[in-house]
Amino acid sequence: MPAALPGRADFPWYLASSGLALAAMTLQGFLIQWLLVFHLQTDAMRFGFSRALMELPPILLLLLGGMYADRADGRRMLLLISCAACLPPLAVAATLGHLGYWVVIAFGAVMAALQSAGDPARAAMLNRVTRMDIQRTVTAMTVVTTFVAMGAFWIGGRVESLGLANVLVIQAGLFALSAGAIGRLPPLPPASGSLDLRRGLRALWQTPVARNVIGINFVSALFNAGAYIVVMPLLVREVYAADAAFLAAMMMAFTIGSSGSNVLLFLFMPLARPGRVFLAMQLTRAAILAMLWYEPPVWLFFALICAWGANMGITSTLVRTTVQETAPAAHRAKILAVLLASFLIASPISALTLGLVAGMTGVQSGLLLGIVISVGIFVVGVLSSGLWHFESPSFARRTPARSE
Repeated sequence: MPAALPGRADFPWYLASSGLALAAMTLQGFLIQWLLVFHLQTDAMRFGFSRALMELPPILLLLLGGMYADRADGRRMLLLISCAACLPPLAVAATLGHLGYWVVIAFGAVMAALQSAGDPARAAMLNRVTRMDIQRTVTAMTVVTTFVAMGAFWIGGRVESLGLANVLVIQAGLFALSAGAIGRLPPLPPASGSLDLRRGLRALWQTPVARNVIGINFVSALFNAGAYIVVMPLLVREVYAADAAFLAAMMMAFTIGSSGSNVLLFLFMPLARPGRVFLAMQLTRAAILAMLWYEPPVWLFFALICAWGANMGITSTLVRTTVQETAPAAHRAKILAVLLASFLIASPISALTLGLVAGMTGVQSGLLLGIVISVGIFVVGVLSSGLWHFESPSFARRTPARSE
């Protein structure tokens, strides 16, 4: 007997909840960078060290979240986590007089941990609330939620005029609205009774394409995503001598590029060979980073940031869709947790490495590693990953329908 289709309202409510949660966490990311780089004037090494500390605790919670998400009601799990996420911003808003380096680190670590605990459940739910193929579903979700999250950059860029306390209250409100939206979804019974992470790892190892794309993405995140998170805020402060509004504008340009590229990507989906597109994007990213390294004028800087966002938007979406559509259903949340954990594991390593490199040799040096890694990923990916020849199941299923 075929499985019942999700309700027509399920995906819109899922998008609303995910968009509001992403907006709140986008605001969180901006606030952490602004507090450390501009408000506290943290140097490059201490900034990299702080980012590493904030990213370490969530790794364990992410894997635990993936284990429990496969055997729990994902809706209830996300509802509890979203409600809990309202509390830390309000606590910080009530104690601004004690805001220092270690308080900011604790705030960032707690919020990252809450996000990590819920991300596997949110990711695994996607297959159960959509009526479209996974490639287009993930892309539509990325576009819609990212556009919603762009409002967070606008708010963050006005933190100095609005006041930090008011911005933190807005952040708590976004989490509350996200909880309300997730509450409109029907119950989502467990997909599996297994809590054994080893089964999920075994299933991942037996799925070579998913295994290889997660591995490649981990290496990419070390020096490409890491460069954006660690190097670029320092570049804004030290090379362009800019303020919070400039930092927010940079993030908006990146997000516009990311969202715009996903809109175009959606029009061509499902892609037959998404792995080839992913690998080709590595070479264009190397070129973008090389031009940023030369300290371009402001107008070209923003154009390159937008292009970098477009590049990262495409590669991130293709990684997610490849894992999402190849992972076995019984272990999907666990495998997605491994994917998300690869980002978190990469973050502290890249934060410490790039912070040290930027502190010792100059901010722009942090971009050079990304150039070398991008070229290396292309070569290794083409020769030995299997991604070059991978055909998407979404495309394979749709092809017969086109010929009827």
